[in-house]
Amino acid sequence: MESLFRTNRFESFTVKQATASDAKAVTDLLKGVASRLQKKGSNQWEFLLDGGEDAEIVSSINRGVTYIVKDDDDLVATFNLSSKQNDWDVQLWGQRKDQAYYIHRLAVDNHYTGRDIGRDLLFWLEESIVGAEATLRLDCIANNSALNNFYRQVGFTYIGNALADGDSFSLYEKHLK
Repeated sequence: MESLFRTNRFESFTVKQATASDAKAVTDLLKGVASRLQKKGSNQWEFLLDGGEDAEIVSSINRGVTYIVKDDDDLVATFNLSSKQNDWDVQLWGQRKDQAYYIHRLAVDNHYTGRDIGRDLLFWLEESIVGAEATLRLDCIANNSALNNFYRQVGFTYIGNALADGDSFSLYEKHLK
């Protein structure tokens, strides 16, 4: 594993950087989660369902910011992690020059929900990212109360809301030790 993480394992899972051969599986996982959320009444990630973000998902993999979590050969989860702000981060957070990692598209496969994998993955990131004095940052649509509560429960601090693309987004961060 690259030097970004101290270890590439948590519990029985392996974390690795996604490759081009993982693109379909990552896209399918994200669309599956978006579909489940939509059925629950959430518009979180609904834009993924029409395929409009497929090229961006592949681009993120090619840029090396997409990671996958596997249990043997099964894809359990995916997330994007970067120490560089993308255009979305700048829109929400403003231009920042501090040491931070931005998390996007953290999703657990529908077959693995209810096992606290998302929580454990966030704790693993907190403990495994190399480099002290950094901050983890993430956002979510403001009207997703379950996700907002989840981020608070796992120790992220609510920073405020930001408007983008006609929606309000909640901003969260957590300082690494």
